[in-house]
Amino acid sequence: MNQPNTDPHLLQDVEEQLYLEPASKGLRFANYILDVLVFYALIFVFGLIYGIMLVSRGEQIEDSALVQETGNAVLIQYLFAIVIVVGYYTILEGATKGRTIGKFITGTQAVREDGSNISWKDAFIRSLCRLVPFEPFSTFGVLPWHDSWSKTIVIKKSR
Repeated sequence: MNQPNTDPHLLQDVEEQLYLEPASKGLRFANYILDVLVFYALIFVFGLIYGIMLVSRGEQIEDSALVQETGNAVLIQYLFAIVIVVGYYTILEGATKGRTIGKFITGTQAVREDGSNISWKDAFIRSLCRLVPFEPFSTFGVLPWHDSWSKTIVIKKSR
């Protein structure tokens, strides 16, 4: 005769998915502020290293080959910032299964809509979506575009 399965861990995965607690807008805003601070720190460090390299070779920043080749330092700065933003979010969220420094501090995590861990592809899509103009204003809606377009959510990480 068939006996009912009384294993308490049988539905554990389903229960965890059902009880995902979305992160509050306050926590999400804290994530953003913390990650922006880290972003500016990274820009500062890379700029400092670049400046030290130029000075050590006896060059001035205006004489830099990088600026002379393009003739447009602002374009280089924008491209550099884009690479840092996409790299920061993709590498951290991909390597840590959905967490950035801000998310570590606030105890939150980005996951797929079904509650599973995000992949490197999901992290990259989330990062690219952040580059869309006015994307930060999408946070006033239900889900920011980088969540809805990548089919992810940010949850309060369970212990």
